[in-house]
Amino acid sequence: MKAKKTLEKLKKMRLELYNCADFNEKNKIYKEYLKSLRKLAYRGDPEAQYDLAQHYEDMGVMGFPNPYHNPRKKFYWYSKAANKNHPEALNNLANMYEKGESCKQDIKKALELFQKAANSGIPYIVKNYKLLLKQIKMGKYK
Repeated sequence: MKAKKTLEKLKKMRLELYNCADFNEKNKIYKEYLKSLRKLAYRGDPEAQYDLAQHYEDMGVMGFPNPYHNPRKKFYWYSKAANKNHPEALNNLANMYEKGESCKQDIKKALELFQKAANSGIPYIVKNYKLLLKQIKMGKYK
């Protein structure tokens, strides 16, 4: 119950970040957001673990690189959330195994994770799974 309330609080804080024009205020909100997110992730909440992994992605904003980009931490937190069957984390971790990003390339593991994620029925994940199957059949991976 407490985790749900904290997740709701984090969603509101995220909205505040997008709507806030003052840089100093935005920075203050972001620090509080990240602190709460980390707490929840370390307590084992899969949604918070997934969100924290997203925090370490290489995606930038408006052409600026993400200063928090960290592939090892991203891999770690996606793994934590994937171990709790979080479908998007399973999908992203499968992508990392497919590319060999922060881990040894392992197509078998990627396929296994995509398949597990595809069981959620989320259309883009099912599509990713089918795409990897097709690439394997076409001989892209041996």
